[in-house]
Amino acid sequence: MTYPTPVVIAACCTLMAATSASAGTALEEALAGGAERLSSDEIAELLVGKRVVARAGDKVFNFHYAPTNVLKGELQGGGWSGTGHYAITDGNEVCVSMAQDAGRYRCLTVLRHGDSLQKFNARGDKTFDLLETTTASGL
Repeated sequence: MTYPTPVVIAACCTLMAATSASAGTALEEALAGGAERLSSDEIAELLVGKRVVARAGDKVFNFHYAPTNVLKGELQGGGWSGTGHYAITDGNEVCVSMAQDAGRYRCLTVLRHGDSLQKFNARGDKTFDLLETTTASGL
């Protein structure tokens, strides 16, 4: 049996590092493709006092962002619902904490690309496509 030499291993590691360094996050790719980051004021206008329909993969959720910073959500068709809080930062993010987060906030960047609105987490992964927002007093 032959084993790779240290030179072959080093070459593979260098290639893998170069490949991962050149691959940007979904957030970086969206921005490079012409998407625009929403400001704090734009995020507030989009979310506060609104019912938001959002898709994550093949699941569709309803969220309500109350003016009191209470966030309620439910999976369409059942199977999950939750209540938490949200805050819009001066750093152009919306941060959310649901009951199962045990007080930990997850901050998200919101991008607009044409008519499309998307949320991205701190790692740059797309978390939600925002499908619809309507003024509402609850879910």
